Amino acid sequence: MRTLATALDQLEVALCVFDEEDRTLLWNDTFLQFFPEHAGHVYPGEHYRENLRRFYRQRLSEEELPSMERYIDDGVLRHRSQQRSYEFDHHGYRVRVASLPLGGHGRVRLWRKTQPLLTGMQDRLNPQVAPLPASISPDAATALESLADGVLMVDEHDLAIWANHAFLVLYGLSGIADLARRHFGDIYAGAWLGEEPTARYTAGLAALKERQRFSGAPYELALPHDRWVRIVELRGTQANGCSFFSHMDVTESRRQQEELRLLTSRLESLAVTDALTGLANRRRFDEVLEAEWRRAQRAGTTLALLMMDVDHFKHLNDTHGHPFGDEVLKRVGSVLAQRVQRTGSLVARYGGEEFAVLLPGTDAQGARELAESIRQTVQDLVHGNERTGPVGVTVSIGMACASDGAFNAYSAMLVDMADRALYEAKRTGRNQVACA
Repeated sequence: MRTLATALDQLEVALCVFDEEDRTLLWNDTFLQFFPEHAGHVYPGEHYRENLRRFYRQRLSEEELPSMERYIDDGVLRHRSQQRSYEFDHHGYRVRVASLPLGGHGRVRLWRKTQPLLTGMQDRLNPQVAPLPASISPDAATALESLADGVLMVDEHDLAIWANHAFLVLYGLSGIADLARRHFGDIYAGAWLGEEPTARYTAGLAALKERQRFSGAPYELALPHDRWVRIVELRGTQANGCSFFSHMDVTESRRQQEELRLLTSRLESLAVTDALTGLANRRRFDEVLEAEWRRAQRAGTTLALLMMDVDHFKHLNDTHGHPFGDEVLKRVGSVLAQRVQRTGSLVARYGGEEFAVLLPGTDAQGARELAESIRQTVQDLVHGNERTGPVGVTVSIGMACASDGAFNAYSAMLVDMADRALYEAKRTGRNQVACA
């Protein structure tokens, strides 16, 4: 928790943690900056009521002071039951506060400034303190400072003349003077000074050049440290020729989108992958078979299919156990994945102990040679462990190949032909290849 408190200091978020009896446990430096009345007075074990007493002593008028205990009672009740954040005025700025339970171990209160601050407070820039260009009024600057998004104001020559605090933070600027009446492209390049240029930076420069021709369309730029900003130009909104640029930090949004994309890709992969062997599953096989059947039909090429079955698999399971059977299936699947390397081919677990290999553009001779190679490789494998001893495993393979006029039928015909060939291989002794 102490590490979190220090991290929140860097984000200018105040924190104070209380135990289940509302006694103070720890606080960070920003808490004392926000509420200087507590400096030198708050201590570990102090009840939240005393915290509130100091707060209200500074806040209440003389007429309200006699009602302080009621305010304190209400404050403790809010602290214990607060579900949503709210805002209040304090020392000339506005603060949003949240109170969250710590899983039966107390509560944590967090404060964040949301409005312009007094001189010397290191948060939102105070437009009454910073010199303003004649083209923007103090009221407009105050309103723009309250926005979470960065706002850049440029003159009729596209030179930067003012920006709110959020913009300065986004681009690593310490103050308005750092704008130096530069074009935004120079400010963007300055944000990358000292950083290793990346492809994203190069793409950002290209986007800036492109938007000169298509002004007004939103676009996104990469910033150092995997940050992203979306920019919207609001041109022609001021009679004096000035324009505004809205800069929204979309880093978190893009991160969530990427996580969603990866999750979607993972789910899609799981939907078409056999969990045991890592090969394509029956659903994926059916999809690819139909697609390759139509492709071969259009192109007039061949399409071969191998259907294979692990011989006596039920006996292996019954004798040595299902874990041994699973290991056999995984090793056979690995053989297939290693032997079938041709682009466009598909190896799938068809179901149970049965596998399928789809071979686009392969003729009957090539398919038969591959089938025999697979059969021999599986036969040469040594299975077993200390408990089972050496166990021999073989496969029977049925091969079918479609070409020319065969494509007038349905793709299921190819599966049926290979299945019948597989049945023949098993009927005549197993551990062999039969062709349809």
